[in-house]
Amino acid sequence: MSILKGILFRNIFVLFMTWMLFTSLTSHAYAENKNVLVIHSYHQEHFWTGNLKRGLDDSFSDNPQVRLFHEYMDAKRYPNGEYSESFLSYLLHKYSATNLDGIVISDDPAFNLIRENRKVFFESVPIIYLGINRVTDEVLNSPNMTGIFENRNIAGTITDIKQHTGNDNLILVVDKTATGQANLAKAEAVFDSPDAPSNVFIFDELIDQDIVKEFSEFDRDIPILLIGQMTSPARNNALLSWDQGTDQLVKWTKNPIYTIAISTLPHGALGADELDAHQHAQQAAELLKRLLSGVPVEDIEPITIAQSQWVFNWEKLQQYQLLEQGLPDGSRIINREESFYQKYKLMVRLVTAAFVISLLIIVLLIEVIRRGNKNRTILEENEARYRDLAHAGANIFWEMDPNNRFSYMSGDSSLFYGTEISNILGKTLDQLCKRNPRIDFEWGKYESALAAQKPLNNFILKVRLPTKDINIFVINGKAIFDKLGAFQGYRGISKNITHEHLLSQKLAYQANYDELTGLINRYSFNSRLKAHVEQDSRSGSCYICFLDLDRFKLVNDTAGHLVGDAMLAEIAQLIEKTIGEHGVLGRLGGDEFGLIILDQSQAQAQSLCEEIIEEINAYRFHWNQRLFNVGISIGMVPVTGELSVTELLSKADLCCYRAKDLGRGRVYIANLDSDDLYDEQLQMGYIANVAQAIEQNQFYLVKQLIKSSDSMHKNQSHYEMLIRYRDEQGKIIAPGLFIPAAEKHSVITLIDQWVLSTVLNRYDDFFPQGNTQVSINLSGMSLSNENFVSEVKRLLTQSTVSPELICFEITETAAISQLGKAQEFISEMKSLGIKFAIDDFGSGASSFGYLKNLPVDYLKIDGSLIRNIVSDSSDRAIVEAIHSIAKMMSMKTVAEFVENDDIIKVLQEIGVDYLQGYGIEKPQACE
Repeated sequence: MSILKGILFRNIFVLFMTWMLFTSLTSHAYAENKNVLVIHSYHQEHFWTGNLKRGLDDSFSDNPQVRLFHEYMDAKRYPNGEYSESFLSYLLHKYSATNLDGIVISDDPAFNLIRENRKVFFESVPIIYLGINRVTDEVLNSPNMTGIFENRNIAGTITDIKQHTGNDNLILVVDKTATGQANLAKAEAVFDSPDAPSNVFIFDELIDQDIVKEFSEFDRDIPILLIGQMTSPARNNALLSWDQGTDQLVKWTKNPIYTIAISTLPHGALGADELDAHQHAQQAAELLKRLLSGVPVEDIEPITIAQSQWVFNWEKLQQYQLLEQGLPDGSRIINREESFYQKYKLMVRLVTAAFVISLLIIVLLIEVIRRGNKNRTILEENEARYRDLAHAGANIFWEMDPNNRFSYMSGDSSLFYGTEISNILGKTLDQLCKRNPRIDFEWGKYESALAAQKPLNNFILKVRLPTKDINIFVINGKAIFDKLGAFQGYRGISKNITHEHLLSQKLAYQANYDELTGLINRYSFNSRLKAHVEQDSRSGSCYICFLDLDRFKLVNDTAGHLVGDAMLAEIAQLIEKTIGEHGVLGRLGGDEFGLIILDQSQAQAQSLCEEIIEEINAYRFHWNQRLFNVGISIGMVPVTGELSVTELLSKADLCCYRAKDLGRGRVYIANLDSDDLYDEQLQMGYIANVAQAIEQNQFYLVKQLIKSSDSMHKNQSHYEMLIRYRDEQGKIIAPGLFIPAAEKHSVITLIDQWVLSTVLNRYDDFFPQGNTQVSINLSGMSLSNENFVSEVKRLLTQSTVSPELICFEITETAAISQLGKAQEFISEMKSLGIKFAIDDFGSGASSFGYLKNLPVDYLKIDGSLIRNIVSDSSDRAIVEAIHSIAKMMSMKTVAEFVENDDIIKVLQEIGVDYLQGYGIEKPQACE
């Protein structure tokens, strides 16, 4: 019986060792590199983006076969379409030669960009998305992609709080932002549930100064849930961060505080149900691992509810005497006083497991020793040799004896040492290569490692070939010792890495430098600026400048982009030569440059910028017997500790815009104490994304009556449509703020198109009585836009509203500046039955002469001539003249800004046909 047991044990052992060898060999045989492109929507320093990257990297840290290439779209700071197109082109060019096995996209901006360009952007490569806000059928049904949505379960958070505290009341703090209102909507979905608190008190715009007053009537045991941010008048009504808001609530209330941000726990929050970006990325990584293992993307179900985790502060649990047993499932506790076993539980388990494994190893070693023989020893040596050497596909495998002479070698030795293996064995590396002048090697470091019997890690050996090319090899080896610890020599590999080394250098250059001009690129410039901000913010001798070429678009349009690129390269060299050692120059994109001026006073920095302007003005670019010249505008901002890198670049960009507004070819220096730049930034913010504002119903219409001064013409109503804008906080923005900005930045045509489309589609809702003439304002920019003209005709053709009920109003200035386009547009529209009015007539350099060529129906007399018409005889005379000329040309007159009965009486005496203003009727809601 004992003999049978011994045979059975030996057979089991042999099978176990065979399985271990097979697993080791097959794991190497089937391993292959997988390339995954990761596209982030926001910049690398963004808190959410940084955690996403770490989550993905950590998930594959133990799998070197998967290579993640991270790229950053930077959509928060550069949301415009031109930058998105450049970013897409950059990705296509950079990864055109890379075999991608998958693409990971984080957050909506990058996801929408790639999805819209899917036909040209690696269409066959499957996509894993994460951080997507809205769960829609369109995304769920998109082919060749799957992923995980950023969809917080606020309703579950509320029911967890009631279960934990046992309190049937809850104070909910939200805000007016889109995110805050979205969180509130999710919360309201559970209000009627029996699992939710019966009484929920909502503060949707809480000011930090009102905390004591607002919370004085609540019991101290009612929990507070913070799913929005408070505002602070002391900070220009800016939103407080989650941590700052928690600090204020802890300071002025005694209630238990819950949030959805784990960072608030050190600031006094009791618990936080957070959607952790790191964990979110790891969930997406699990989907990616399934994809890379061969599972078809169609078989990988998307995750529509993001997994959050409750984290509680142990000290606060004790303070409010809340039991640990009532915590939600999966909760984690920090700052906890743990027992020895709880504190070192993992270590205790590891020690126990190590002890058990050690006993098993001892039993196995006893059997190996008992069955040891010469053949087994040879097999173990060969197994150890090829397990150590076969990794990473080396060109040459080698071994050295205790005297560092080669004792074994396999592979193509002529590629590395230039001779056959038989001529290498028995010689040291010094004897083979040290006297060869074509070989470059770290001999001192190598000899020190041999003397100390240390590992040979990544020693680089360069061989200069007769063709002047270079072959680059890496040498890796480890010291070998016998069972008694005696040194036996080295075992290692030599591998040709020429291609990888050169590619790495090229990629490192491309990551930091602009290929066209040779200047540092935007990423490297931002890094340099950040370093100088941290270093020079106290000295006041550092300035950031934004440089933008004037009239450069004309060069591209007339001579082509190749000529424009050549010109940009020369201009970059000219600017770099001009600044010398006084600054750092980088190309930010297109014809925009960034400049950091160092160790200069404001006067010196301004002088340097003016010198750049003079050099560019004097510069001429020669091409095909033609001369091209451009100008340059510069915005300059002093570097202070009060502004971040992003704020400095934004201010410098706005200063450059101001320089262009003032006539181009000049320097504009920021006055940080002035509100001008802030107002400019607000205006740009209002129209930064007109399409999104339209989609989110931030624009709306009101109507104002245009009343006939003759009671005989009351059979038809007449209204002017006026546009209004509501920002994300619900504040009404005056048209005088966003309309000029929209015209300045060429998005007014989108607004004009929206107004016309809305009026035609909702005419019956706005004017249920029918038979109402509607006046719609058009900008001069829209008149010259061929696409807009085509869209107007399409909308009128498809609408059931009669064109005879529509009147387009064009300002006097626009009509004169676009006279040819205005004539063409008016003639084409009047053929359809549309009426026209010249708006603000008399406000500028009025000319009756051009009216002969503009077949308009109405002249709207500017309000500046109407306000004082009762007391100012000259204003009355001008209005009488305008009315007389209009009557002679068969035009009707409309008086604007009619504010009282005295003005009405004078206008009726003159005979003005129509009256409009607060004295007639204030603007009314359309529905």
